[in-house]
Amino acid sequence: MTLAAVVVLIALWLIVPPLVKGQLWVSHDRRVTIVDETLAVELRVPDRLAITRVSADTSGDGCSLVRYSFEQRLAIESYSTACELSGADRILNGHHGEYRTIDDVEDPRDVEEVATDLGSAKLFVQEYTECTNYCRDFEEPVAIIELDEPADASHPSLVLQAYKGDISRDELREILSTLRALDLEQ
Repeated sequence: MTLAAVVVLIALWLIVPPLVKGQLWVSHDRRVTIVDETLAVELRVPDRLAITRVSADTSGDGCSLVRYSFEQRLAIESYSTACELSGADRILNGHHGEYRTIDDVEDPRDVEEVATDLGSAKLFVQEYTECTNYCRDFEEPVAIIELDEPADASHPSLVLQAYKGDISRDELREILSTLRALDLEQ
């Protein structure tokens, strides 16, 4: 067998399986743009994620919350300074914590500071418990970003939570590295 034939066989071995599966030119992440009254950001998330729910809650007392849920895997949310946060000591059964700063977190583990284009982030892990007939514990990566220039001054931070650890700490760090503010005045 000639060297050229060996090169062709290796090339076919490397190219044909991904091509047949439709994976040769597939991006492994997707760009997401979020623009509302409180946020104007762009980020990249793993390709398997898509925004499936948007929640905006405003009460008569000035409290407002905006949350973008990517299936049951990732949430991006922001609470206004008028909101009274609750349940930091009760991270279980669908309640993953309400945060504006790292001081709002009952028991953050492995806290590290990560620079983002939006501001400094505190990346940490929290324990989340889910009980039905039995209880299971999950390690959830969470990032709290103190926004340098918030689109709405009453929303000074942005929180990213990886529910049940479905997104790893490294994946969340990668998402943080892609965050950028959108300039809507152009």
